[in-house]
Amino acid sequence: MKTHAYVLAEKDAPFVWQEVELHDPEDNEVLIEVVACGICHTDLAVQSGAFPSPFPNVTGHEGSGVVMKAGKSVTRVKEGDKVLCSFNHCSECGPCQTGHPAACEGFGAVNFGRLRSSAVGQKPGLSGSNGGDLYGAFFGQSTFAKHAVVMENSCVKVPDDTDLITLAPLGCGLQTGAGSVLNKLKPEKDSTLAISGLGAVGVSALLAAKYLGVQTIIVVDVVPAKLELAKQFGATHVFNARDADVVDQVKAITPYKGGVKYFVECSGSVPALKAAWAMTANMGTLLSAGTPGPGVQPPFGVFENLVGCKTYIGLCEGDSNPPEFIPFLAKLYADGHFPIDKISKAFPYDKLEEALHAMHVGETIKPILVFT
Repeated sequence: MKTHAYVLAEKDAPFVWQEVELHDPEDNEVLIEVVACGICHTDLAVQSGAFPSPFPNVTGHEGSGVVMKAGKSVTRVKEGDKVLCSFNHCSECGPCQTGHPAACEGFGAVNFGRLRSSAVGQKPGLSGSNGGDLYGAFFGQSTFAKHAVVMENSCVKVPDDTDLITLAPLGCGLQTGAGSVLNKLKPEKDSTLAISGLGAVGVSALLAAKYLGVQTIIVVDVVPAKLELAKQFGATHVFNARDADVVDQVKAITPYKGGVKYFVECSGSVPALKAAWAMTANMGTLLSAGTPGPGVQPPFGVFENLVGCKTYIGLCEGDSNPPEFIPFLAKLYADGHFPIDKISKAFPYDKLEEALHAMHVGETIKPILVFT
C-alpha cells in the first residue's frame, strides 16, 4: 500500500516527508495505522550517523496506532486492536527466553540493522516514490509515518480507551528511565539516588524514584530551567553540572560525605559519566541509561573501580518486558504517579522542525508527532 513517511536519504540528510510504498506484512508482522510517535534523541543519532543504520531509511520508534492487518502467525494482537510500539527482540536467546528481552543478544541487529525477523533477514520493507528501496523496521516499527509494518514483538496491546498520543513515548525513553529505577536498582526509601541528564529518560527515572518514596533524590543538569522542573517533580536537591565543584557539592549532602548509593546517568555524556562515578559512594552502584554511541569506553579505571568496590551497570531499555511494563506505567499515569503529560507536547506531523526546535531549546522534554 502507498502511504507517507519521513525519509532520511543519507547521513546528515534532513527528514523529508514523501510518498512511500509499504511491502506486505510477513507472517509475524502487523500493519498499523500510526496515531502518534514520540521523538527520541536516538532518531537523531541515526540521522547524524552516531548510531549505525543502513540508508535510506525511516526512523521513529515510540509509535502508537491501530492494527489494520495481522500476519497469519501473529497471536499477540488482532485487527482493530490499539497498540503501543516498543523495541524488537529475537525471542530465541537466553535473555529473551528468561523474561529479559531488552538484553536480547541480537538487539543491535534487529533494532538498528533493520532485520525484520530471523527468518526473513534484512529486507528493506519499503520503497520510495522513485522505486528505490527504503529500510524500515527501526526498533521493529519505523513509525515516523502514516502507516507502518511492525514486528509482532514490537506490539503491546492496550485497552480501547488508551490515550495513544500521550502514552506513545512509553515504548522507549520513558520505560528506559523508569525501568532503571523500578526494575534494576530498586532503591530503598532511606537511600540516596542521583540522576544526571533531565531529558525524557532522566525525568522518568525521577518520577520512578519519587513513586518509590526515596528520601534523597538528587538531579544534576546544565540547564537551570530543568533543575527547577526537577524540584516540581520531587527532586530534593538539584545541582548545576557546570559548577567546578559539583562533585563536592553532591557528596557534601550524602552520608559521611561519601557520595550517593545509586546513580542513574541518562545523558550519555562521557564527562557526565566520569562525574557520576566520582559522586557514587564506595559500595554504590552507577547505572548508564544513556549512551554516546558505539565504541566509547568508560572514563574510569578498573583498579579505581575495584578499590572503590563500586558496581557499574549498563542497562538497555530499563530491563523492561514491554507487554508487562508498559501497561504498568500506563496505570501509574492513570493513578497520577507518572505525570508524563506535563513533560510532553503534541505537534501535527507536518511540524517536525518545530517539534525538534522545541526539544532542542527546552520548551518541551518529549515532543510527540501526531499523524491522524
